[in-house]
Amino acid sequence: MDYDEDLSEQDGSCRRRMKKVFHSPATHTVIIALIILDIILLLVVLLVDIDVIRVHAETPEEEEELKEEVEEGLHYAALSIISLFVVEVILKIAVEGKHFFSDKWEVFDAVIIFVTFGLDLALAFSPVSYVVKDSVSLLIFLRLWRAIKIMAEIQYCVRKEVPEAIDKEQLAKEKADWRARRQEAHTRV
Repeated sequence: MDYDEDLSEQDGSCRRRMKKVFHSPATHTVIIALIILDIILLLVVLLVDIDVIRVHAETPEEEEELKEEVEEGLHYAALSIISLFVVEVILKIAVEGKHFFSDKWEVFDAVIIFVTFGLDLALAFSPVSYVVKDSVSLLIFLRLWRAIKIMAEIQYCVRKEVPEAIDKEQLAKEKADWRARRQEAHTRV
């Protein structure tokens, strides 16, 4: 076997392992948790921004400064999470190849992730006016659509686990029936 064939086998094995990881219930549970955390962070940023959640300080200037610091901290936390989603999408594309693009929901999700990630980066590292910042922030709330993604993740887990449980139950029943017939045959002899 030459070097290229050996690499191809390793690559195929690595892809199989990565597919297994991406389709495991544990991975889907982590993704659901991250999506929920991202949604909570986005909502808290919004509530702080519109003064539903108030930050208190001794002077109005200190209060405004504290409010900006809280919003910035929450923004960076949300940026960290969306960064994980960017890595997830890139890995999925690498593992699934062209098959990734056959699932319209995955492609739509990837577009939302990349667009909002770019907007988040632009907001985080470039000086923009409050009007532009507020307008772009509204676009970032496109990530809230991912609540629908939670349902898709849960549906995937259920679709995968229920048939496996039924198959295990069926196999156990068949084994029990076989043992009962075998026991019955032995008692007749």
